[in-house]
Amino acid sequence: MIFHSSFLMERRAFVKPNYLVFMKNVRKYLGLVSMSLVCASPLAAMVIQPFVGVTIVQQNVITVKGQVMDEKGEAIIGANVIVEGTAQGMITDMNGNFSFQCPVGAILKVSYIGYLSQTIKVSGNAGTLKVILKEDAETLDEVVVVGYGMVKKSDLTGSVASVNVDEMAKRNPVNIGQALQGAAAGVQVMRNGGDPSGETTIRIRGIGTVQGSADPLYVIDGIISSASMVNPADIASIEVLKDASATAIYGSRAANGVVMITTKQGDKNKSRINFTANLSVQSVNNTIDVADADLFTWGVRQSKAADGKSLTNLAWGEQYAGQLQTIDWQKEMTRTALSRNYRLSASGGSSTSNYMASIGYTKNDGTIINSWYERITARANAVSKIRDFLTVNTNLAYVRTGSHGGGNMRSYALTVPTMDHLDENGNLMNVPIKYPDGSYGVPLQEMNGDVPRGSDNLVARAYDNDSKNFTDRVQIDFGLTVDILKGLTFKTTNSYNVTNKSSWDYSPRNERTITSDGLDTFSMEMSRSSDWNSENYFNYIFDTKGHHINAMVGQSFNQSVDGFELKGSAKDFPADNYRDIASTLNSTTKNVEGALKVKTTSLSYFGRLIYSYKDKYLFTGTIRRDGSSAFGRTNRWGTFPSASVAWRLNEESFIKNLNIFSNLKFRIGWGKTGSSYGDGSKSIAQISTSKMYYYWWNGVNYTEQMGAAKDKEIDTNLHWETNEQTNLGIDMGFMDNALNVTLDYFIRNSYDLLLDRNMRPSTGFTSIYTNAGKIQNKGFEFAVNYRKTFGDWFVNVGVNGSALRNKVKEVGDPIFATEASKGYEWDNHSIIKNGYAIGSFYGYRVKGIFQNQAEIDALNNASSTGKYQSGSTQPGDYYYWDKDGNGYINADDKDIIGNGFPKLTYGISINANYRKWDFMLYGYGVYGQDILSYSAMSLSSIHNSTGEFQNCLQEYISNAWTPENHSTKYARMTVSDNNKNTRVSDAWIKKGDFFKLQNIQVGYTFDWGMRIYGSIENLFTISSYNKYGDPEIGTGRLNLVGYDSGRYPYQRTYSVGISLQF
Repeated sequence: MIFHSSFLMERRAFVKPNYLVFMKNVRKYLGLVSMSLVCASPLAAMVIQPFVGVTIVQQNVITVKGQVMDEKGEAIIGANVIVEGTAQGMITDMNGNFSFQCPVGAILKVSYIGYLSQTIKVSGNAGTLKVILKEDAETLDEVVVVGYGMVKKSDLTGSVASVNVDEMAKRNPVNIGQALQGAAAGVQVMRNGGDPSGETTIRIRGIGTVQGSADPLYVIDGIISSASMVNPADIASIEVLKDASATAIYGSRAANGVVMITTKQGDKNKSRINFTANLSVQSVNNTIDVADADLFTWGVRQSKAADGKSLTNLAWGEQYAGQLQTIDWQKEMTRTALSRNYRLSASGGSSTSNYMASIGYTKNDGTIINSWYERITARANAVSKIRDFLTVNTNLAYVRTGSHGGGNMRSYALTVPTMDHLDENGNLMNVPIKYPDGSYGVPLQEMNGDVPRGSDNLVARAYDNDSKNFTDRVQIDFGLTVDILKGLTFKTTNSYNVTNKSSWDYSPRNERTITSDGLDTFSMEMSRSSDWNSENYFNYIFDTKGHHINAMVGQSFNQSVDGFELKGSAKDFPADNYRDIASTLNSTTKNVEGALKVKTTSLSYFGRLIYSYKDKYLFTGTIRRDGSSAFGRTNRWGTFPSASVAWRLNEESFIKNLNIFSNLKFRIGWGKTGSSYGDGSKSIAQISTSKMYYYWWNGVNYTEQMGAAKDKEIDTNLHWETNEQTNLGIDMGFMDNALNVTLDYFIRNSYDLLLDRNMRPSTGFTSIYTNAGKIQNKGFEFAVNYRKTFGDWFVNVGVNGSALRNKVKEVGDPIFATEASKGYEWDNHSIIKNGYAIGSFYGYRVKGIFQNQAEIDALNNASSTGKYQSGSTQPGDYYYWDKDGNGYINADDKDIIGNGFPKLTYGISINANYRKWDFMLYGYGVYGQDILSYSAMSLSSIHNSTGEFQNCLQEYISNAWTPENHSTKYARMTVSDNNKNTRVSDAWIKKGDFFKLQNIQVGYTFDWGMRIYGSIENLFTISSYNKYGDPEIGTGRLNLVGYDSGRYPYQRTYSVGISLQF
């Protein structure tokens, strides 16, 4: 829960640049009804006139009544009638009438979609007012932000999704990822866990690279920037450019889509101060149902007996059943946490200038003990028209974030649920988390026993460790807009940003565990990076006799100015909390290294032509030429064109006469974009001075000689990855645009992928970084929105979804993703292979569970090796599929067993308003997703990868195969696992479908300008995967889509908030 932008008057001006009018020719029945949305609605911003605000002093209050009609004398239903400068007012009823109390002398503002607003001063004898609104012919279309400009939504020819910022603000997102989650078709957002920072993985129309980045490009106020540079509460509009015809204007940086963000500006002739506050209480919403101490130790004894082994930790023997104390590590490692969010903003301006300044603060204590996240944001935007032809704009943004700690719910669930053991006299010791004297309890220490070696008290470890991360970001933008001639303007925007990062990790002396050397350790890292960007372009707009031309040509320059990385570590210091690497008492533990970052420069030229004829036939063409120092000298430039056309059929008489469509537009677009990866070092020949050469003499002996040689082979023709995309779309509006439907179908082909390819040994090198490989993404997207007024009710329902198929067309030798460090033979568990989705799961297929020895013997006898799987296979072990039919199981029997790309992602939002009350419901989900679950595997095994015991699911211990219980779901419990039941197989492919009711909120707006609300986040998740953890999995790694190894737990959050305007 982060900042909540004002629901009162602030939005009117902030939304204005992007919402000149919401729909063309929208008639009655489409008004925004609730007073909580009166000033948040786009329309309320569109019709503001430069009228100096009037301060309403305390005076007589009267009841003002009236009726709002159009020029034909028809009542306007749902018109906004408010007291200017406040949120007091109402919307007109079915007969266009309104009635409410307000002070004498107040200024009423009356507005409605597609009409010019009116202001009326309330007198003491006002009587019944008659208000006639005139159609506003110049503001009949919504305007959206695209690259280097804005266009009317009706003139769009590409695939662009606009995010409803008002609805987004209600959800109080902590970052851009959460703002986009479930809000736009074709945009998949998955949280990486419940970490207080709220990090997300964002993918627009799939993944089109193997070793590069699949993250979208972020453009904030016309400048390419980082998504973390903006507080979501400062955002006025968000547009997502999805297809290449829309993104190609950004060329080589737009292969993964573009997120256009416009921040809020001040309102001319009006000053406002807004304050919002939110307080949240959070608790873990899902814990894993693992065994208690008694059930766990029973399972241990069963496993030992099955393997013919005896206990080493005698406290786990049957004679102590019922005497062991259970430690619920999930409970002990988590807590109920507070989150506080505040934002204060001031805005205003004169007839020639405006400003907006804001400061925000967020503090989230974190639901895992000793973890937290903190953020401070500050922004100042100013625009000033210093001459009739010259406008100056400046933006300054600062963001500081800090975090501490973390954790993985799966690892807590797996920890042995008791620390009890026998003392030296054979007496049972009940070991608590913490003794009365403040010292911590410690589990039994065994190097080769039942208790995992190095076991420690998790709570003690969490409080001992001091790990902090800080990031400071500053960005300064300066721009000029020059009106040269009628219709011809020149704009330049220049930006400089700096990012400083620092982190440290300190662990005090720890003599609790036998695997620890007992020494205190300290490590730290620092880095700095900066770059500056310059965007310069001319824009010319010309209209004549039904022809509309909008032409733009420009140039862009970007350079990473400087940067460095430093890091060091050491052990054994003179005293506790001594954090000076140079002061280590053991110099052999000291390690310090650093490097300067490679400077990269890019230069671009671009142009765009938008043409329309009679608002029916539309064309957009763009071209961009990019050059980058990151590539080989012979191929540093790339050209990225696009073209798209659209036909507005609703303007044709044969469609108008049908009286079905209020909007009907067909779109088709094509374009190329590119992407690069790395800092340029891949295309630079590097010399190593530590090569050893061997000179033979007399044919037997040799001499070593140090020398210099080329360290790697380079491809001098290295160039951009290329994405070519075709898009077909249709936009439909019904019932005077009360119902709007958008459909898109796309094919995205990515080729010339940047890959490390193997080389022949005779070359002297093992691999070369070059352009090779193809990936295809294709899919279908839909968005449906219904807006309607029913008396005092206003309802807005939106549903969106996308179906995507990803396939590797060409990648050469398979590329594996490994988790070998986790053991259990989980190396190479995911693969990038021709004909399959990127990161497909790779393992064995399970045919069932052996129920008797006869089944095993029959297979062993038929095998040429004398054993089908293992000489130690027993009843209760998994029976694997012999893919190649050679009679025995080996690595050649591995198969593609699934992939993590969902067949469908979707989001739903419901907003309803009744008078001064507002209600919101928001959810999202996926269908058809496979999860390769390391979590499910480890939670379904009572032993870890080194043969020691760990806790596991209660369900597993109670239902595992035994001679008495011939389970067909869980294999037998074993310590040795000679059959390797825990290896990667489809036994650990789980159904990842889920739906989350992410936010439900109720708010009330008072007449005097205050809104209060209460909300619940993450109310519930419907999924069969909940027993292993949360099914929402975002890793950020391209080849680990749908792979789950546990994470920071998600929370259920209860919030209350307030919004004030002065």
